[in-house]
Amino acid sequence: MSRSNPDHARYVVVVIPGIGTGPLGLEPLLQRAEFLYREFASGPDDQAYSVITWVDYRTPSSPKDARDPSFAQQGAASLASFVAGLRVTSELYGRGPGPARITIVGHGYGGLVAGFAARDHGLDVDALVLLGCASAGTGTASGLRGAGRVYATSPDVNGDGTPYDVHGPRPDSPGFGATVLQPGPLSYGDDPTVRYLPSLRKIILGTV
Repeated sequence: MSRSNPDHARYVVVVIPGIGTGPLGLEPLLQRAEFLYREFASGPDDQAYSVITWVDYRTPSSPKDARDPSFAQQGAASLASFVAGLRVTSELYGRGPGPARITIVGHGYGGLVAGFAARDHGLDVDALVLLGCASAGTGTASGLRGAGRVYATSPDVNGDGTPYDVHGPRPDSPGFGATVLQPGPLSYGDDPTVRYLPSLRKIILGTV
């Protein structure tokens, strides 16, 4: 599900939710996508930006279920294929002067899906943000193939309850190699992106 057409956009954001999300709980996810889109767009019809909520995997329903890596493994191949398709359609139909800038934001267990996709299949993206993610399924950021520059936030702030030290080290740990983002004071409901909007803006626009 996308807010604005990603084929035409200059900046594409793919948000991967984590525990307890799925087709029956789409409304809050779509509201978050709309909120994020409005932070960048100049108006309701600005086609330079697109925010995609990617839920093409079976999410774990609880922190206990999140100890099982099979949910992420099953979603990883689909995610890699989806991103590859984004690149193709952007080259064919994009309206920018160059290739679209693609940023993946994986929240909680969604970051593990993105991590497995990069590790096992490769991801042709410009940036990967592991938002409140307990693990990316690899020991260091260098194991995330094609993920561009990797960013991480603490899973202690706006995480989704995925257990620590089950699927690998925390992405915000010093040895992992990601650029760690610090939260701001603002919050809005349980939207995990709000505290990091100033940093996300720079990442998505490529002005870091």
